[in-house]
Amino acid sequence: ETVNAKVGFEEWLWEQARLSVKHYHSDNGVFTAELFKDACKEEHQSQSFSGVGAQHQNAEAERAIQTVMYMARTFMIHAALHWSSDNSDDLSLWSFAVDHAAWLSNRIPRRQSGIIPLKMITSTKSYQRYLFYSHICGCTVYVFKPRFQDGKKLTMWTGCSRLVEFLG
Repeated sequence: ETVNAKVGFEEWLWEQARLSVKHYHSDNGVFTAELFKDACKEEHQSQSFSGVGAQHQNAEAERAIQTVMYMARTFMIHAALHWSSDNSDDLSLWSFAVDHAAWLSNRIPRRQSGIIPLKMITSTKSYQRYLFYSHICGCTVYVFKPRFQDGKKLTMWTGCSRLVEFLG
């Protein structure tokens, strides 16, 4: 799984920014496996490891992870308080909340620099209009029925939308 995730990340990075990974700095978990080391050697990538229990070596990454988790937790609490009758407080929705929080975190400008993290990697001009259409994770929204989305005609008495839960 780790090697597949590594390959997927490198493909995404190449497609988005035409960049390749030259070095990995990681903890001593699954990244010390021979399969992962061999995959790095094949791509001519160097590798270094942090000390045991030394997660503090990359403070920016740890802070970004903490921010995403706090955002996801806030989304879940907000959904539970406002839409508990719609099962929006279901814990199986946690992964959707984390995905939405990461999506937002990568597209919201940083307070100090004003730069969008995704723009730092890809060096492309960002288009932030999509943030206007974003919703709170877990809130109820109306969407067009699939038949209406396909451009087919509906009878006058057929409803055009249905109530669903926004998951990011």
